Amino acid sequence: MDQGKGIQTTVHVEESWQMSMQGCDYVGGDHPPDGSCEECAGAGLSGMEEGTPDGYTADEPGPGGSSSEETTDSEAGRRPSGSGRNIPNCPKAAAVMAALSIAGIAASMFVGNFIPFALLLAFSIFYCVDRWSGYYTWEHEIVGRVYRLVLNLSLLSLLGLLFWSGVLLFNQRFMQSPLAGSLMFVFEFAVFIWLCRVVSRNGRRQPSMKLTVFSVIGLFLIFSFAGVQPLSAYKDSAFNSILAFFTNANQPDAAVSTSNGIDSQAGKYGDYYLGLVDTPEGYLSGNGCYDDSGDFIVLINNEDAVSPSYFQLVSFLQQDNTDQFPYIYTIGPPGMYYGSAESRVDLERIQNMIDGTAQPADPHVCADFAERLHNNAELAGIRCAYVSVGLAGSEGHACNAFQTTDRGLIYIDCTGISDSYGPDNNDKTVDIQVGEQYDPEYLFPSGGWYIPGGTMGTVTDFQVVWDGTWNN
Repeated sequence: MDQGKGIQTTVHVEESWQMSMQGCDYVGGDHPPDGSCEECAGAGLSGMEEGTPDGYTADEPGPGGSSSEETTDSEAGRRPSGSGRNIPNCPKAAAVMAALSIAGIAASMFVGNFIPFALLLAFSIFYCVDRWSGYYTWEHEIVGRVYRLVLNLSLLSLLGLLFWSGVLLFNQRFMQSPLAGSLMFVFEFAVFIWLCRVVSRNGRRQPSMKLTVFSVIGLFLIFSFAGVQPLSAYKDSAFNSILAFFTNANQPDAAVSTSNGIDSQAGKYGDYYLGLVDTPEGYLSGNGCYDDSGDFIVLINNEDAVSPSYFQLVSFLQQDNTDQFPYIYTIGPPGMYYGSAESRVDLERIQNMIDGTAQPADPHVCADFAERLHNNAELAGIRCAYVSVGLAGSEGHACNAFQTTDRGLIYIDCTGISDSYGPDNNDKTVDIQVGEQYDPEYLFPSGGWYIPGGTMGTVTDFQVVWDGTWNN
């Protein structure tokens, strides 16, 4: 009798386990739905030992599972934590997102960059989903797949942000001060580690990280070779940087010495001399209009250039076509180089442009427009300065300055527009003062265009560079 009872009890327990595991699919794929295979059973036991998944209470089932205690009420113990009595989770999530968003806005205004707001907003969204709405991502397969895809893309974006921030921090060009930049980098790294854990907890979902990375790379290559901007510009800039790196590595002196050409030490070539825009944060870079590696803004200065009258300046700007190029927002590859900055500049290419046998690349961002207008003016015999402007809540801006003989210092912003709507000439005048709004006005208004979209932000600082530096 005892033996019989023992056998009967064993069978009863096994049958109860089979019933409790019906509908479960802890591993996914083509595994039996009753959890009878060894892998599914192991996963189920592990889940029962460690506790319930996020989004469930202790007396509620996990995804597809049954309650640990039997009850006569068919509805008891089977309600997800995000419904019924747990409706207050929605106000909790809203409060968390609102609080972190406000903190992000305050931090962004303090450091003059939008990164803190973006990080805190993304963190609050993922935290609330992972903490209070995990049931829905498990219950609905489509929602779960979309959630995993968003997690993958966010993790890849944050990895790129870490790499970009690290390079700028190493070159002391990240944020307004090294301390603020270091703290921001540490915060980015902490969010990255936390997001890695969230992705790991959702590791059984599709699409996988490998599939996401492969798809992103494939789409980038297709769009870049198809000429889609700005991806095509990223591709060209990256290829040029790689080619320049290997060329300089194999021929270290090729980029700094030309026969009867530019003196690599003094940067002189006949009546012209070169300069780089050096700021407290480091050398400024553009998209490679003159320096095809894209690492530096190269100023071509003319020893015979003179300050113009206001009439001469206006006449020159009417003829110059720098403002006619469209603005294309572009983020170039990080400016990493070895040796001195001057040794990385392709002097032969600069010499060809001075001689008129080569033309600079089309400008894309404001730094390119200011660089091109400066060099065009100097080649035309007009003294010109490159102006770097810091704006609150922005990455900054660039324009030019002319010391006229009759009206004093005139600031000119020749950055083109990103669409086809505007006057025939996009040259603008602007009054630059710290603490005041950067509010340019068209110099040659036409068709009713006077102000190009209003203010660009509050000026925090600016630097007027007339010649630049070369091996100083």
